[in-house]
Amino acid sequence: GRSIFAVAGREFRGYFDQAHAYILLVVFLAANFFFFFRAVLVTAEASLRPMFGMMPWLLLFFVPAITMRSIAEERARGTIELVLAQPIRESEYLLGKYLGISGFLGVALLGTVAAWFALSAGGDPQTGPAFAQYVGTLLLCSALVAIGLWASATTRNQITAFIIATTVTFLLMAVNLPVVLQGLPPVVATIAQRLGLLAHHSNITRGVLDLRDIVYFLTVTLAFLSLAYVMVQRGRRNPSGASFRKLQVGVLGILAICVVVNLLGRHIRGRWDLTPGGAYTLSEPTKALLGGLEDVVTIRFFASRALPPQAEALKRDVDDLLADYAAAGDGQVLVQRFEPVAGSDAGAEAEKLGIAPVEFQVLGEDEFQSRQGYLGIALQYADGLETVPLVQRSENLEYELTSAILAMTESRSTVVGLLGGFGGPGHDTDLAGFVSQIGTAYSVVSVDLAADSAAIPDSIDVLVVPGPTDPMTPAAGAELRRFVSEGGNLLLLFQQYGISEGQMFADSASHPELDALLVPYGVRVAEGAAYDMRSNFPVTQELATGQQFQRPYPLWPVSMPVSTHPTVNGLTGVALGWASPLDLSGADTSTVTALLATSQFGGVLTGPFPLDPSFDWTSVASDLRPRPVAAALLPRGSAGSSSTGGRILLVGDADLITNRFLAASPENLRFARNSVDWLARDESLIGIRAKQRQAPPLLYSSIAARNGARYATLIGVLLLLVLLGFFRLMRRRRLAGHVWSAADPDDTAP
Repeated sequence: GRSIFAVAGREFRGYFDQAHAYILLVVFLAANFFFFFRAVLVTAEASLRPMFGMMPWLLLFFVPAITMRSIAEERARGTIELVLAQPIRESEYLLGKYLGISGFLGVALLGTVAAWFALSAGGDPQTGPAFAQYVGTLLLCSALVAIGLWASATTRNQITAFIIATTVTFLLMAVNLPVVLQGLPPVVATIAQRLGLLAHHSNITRGVLDLRDIVYFLTVTLAFLSLAYVMVQRGRRNPSGASFRKLQVGVLGILAICVVVNLLGRHIRGRWDLTPGGAYTLSEPTKALLGGLEDVVTIRFFASRALPPQAEALKRDVDDLLADYAAAGDGQVLVQRFEPVAGSDAGAEAEKLGIAPVEFQVLGEDEFQSRQGYLGIALQYADGLETVPLVQRSENLEYELTSAILAMTESRSTVVGLLGGFGGPGHDTDLAGFVSQIGTAYSVVSVDLAADSAAIPDSIDVLVVPGPTDPMTPAAGAELRRFVSEGGNLLLLFQQYGISEGQMFADSASHPELDALLVPYGVRVAEGAAYDMRSNFPVTQELATGQQFQRPYPLWPVSMPVSTHPTVNGLTGVALGWASPLDLSGADTSTVTALLATSQFGGVLTGPFPLDPSFDWTSVASDLRPRPVAAALLPRGSAGSSSTGGRILLVGDADLITNRFLAASPENLRFARNSVDWLARDESLIGIRAKQRQAPPLLYSSIAARNGARYATLIGVLLLLVLLGFFRLMRRRRLAGHVWSAADPDDTAP
């Protein structure tokens, strides 16, 4: 043990006594911060994930440059024989080298922590995912150091060692690139996916420490350290001797075990979810539902073996989720897996259950070829059947499966009405995406109040008013008030501005009947349009050359949660279009809760105002402060539950549920679903969507603050590193040039 740490300490200190190590550190950190800030300031998310997404490609060159001289130089100088002549074994020598280099890389990663503080100046980065990302990168460094040591042990030339290490590392990374996977046969592509570095590192950067990924990096480290040990022993043993051959056979056995373990890694279970709220772990509402099942739910997962390589990671996530469902069901959830092909019994069963094959493209002989495959889920409970014909994303799969089980186990389906007429958006056009998503959990019907005698059917539990642009009739207004007073629940999307294509200025429209509905609550929709100078959604414009670019548009504010209400819990921002602010000054705070508001850089434009995104918005910006744009209204009286009447969820905008905004902002769909669930008093589904997977927003108080955080990190860390290196090297030079005098015999006499 002491020999290992002695070698490790010597190796670690040796890097800080050489100028080239400081140069490598400066280049590594400069490139890291440069690419990180370019990405994170565009996404405006307080997350280190862009940095760790780029990290493997930086380490591809940085680690071989560090390890290339570790053994090759000592072999070229002949000092390795001197070292191994001491009472130290070859394995101790190798492990010491490994620990010393790993410690130096740990110092390099420690320098990247400055990016965390830069994000903290403009946002609230999540500590759990960041911790997992650093652990995952340390594991990646461990594997790359082992590869570098092996490469350095194979030659006496440092440049050759660098080329070998870089080439092997690149090959292990390249096998996970889509352009490579698409050209491989399906079976080979699956093997490459499981043996590649990038797939396992990207899984950890989500914020989840999966045992399969940890085992992968540890086995890669073990495999290449074993190969390095063979190369060190080759110079000290007879290569044709029996003992060396036994060593080779033993190492080949280790390599085979490492490969088999990773190929069968899908059977390894266990993970540590460090994301806020356990975004990749079953939510409590799902566990409660599965734990209370009275009959068996059968889940059939149909996944073809010859799927596109990029679907392999999705298939792994689905397998993990279904395994969690089976564990939480305590015997009441049966999961069956099938690998159907066209014409097979499994394929016929899938199509019988409503899961049709889909076509996808794979790269064949120098051209793309079309193939058919299955990737769907069927759920059965008693006589009920629900299907997910094509699994496209894993992020919302828990919601889809749990809502499907709820739909089969509940005796009566909640009915959601969608008010038509009065100039609102079309149900089959602008609101098609919203209707489709809500329809997965509820029965959706249209409601027409245009006629004076029209009434809201008694079967309606929740009524959605999707932003009428024309004033409602007094009869329709009276019917809405009756519906709410008798316990009906209302999602009121107030559209004060109807914007059409090519319109230059916005004019407001009055809605006296809707205003009258809100008066008893002390709430009103204020005049004007809310804008946000910092937190806004970009608009895409096209130049005369045909080139498209994005421009910040303050009239499309990205509103932020301002309470812990179930409808906004876990959300990061909801994009709105030409929204109106709410005046809550006269509201009873025990029954009215603000949900969403602009950032501190929000304001209000009144009167006819320009709509052109290229307008100089700073010229009209004034009185900037948070402006509420959504609120939850409980029945009047006490704090809600015992009072008569229904719930109202009021938003000063209806564009948020149109196809354009739902497609561009996933948070809009989450908020819309949460709103309907809360109004339907089905808050169990909200708990599933409350799991936050999107990073918090990154909003600096000013451009100067943003640039200050950026350049203080980029320049400050590098300058500190240069100064430390300069003073340490100067100190060594002074010590090397110091003339030491012989000790006085009288001073040393006893």
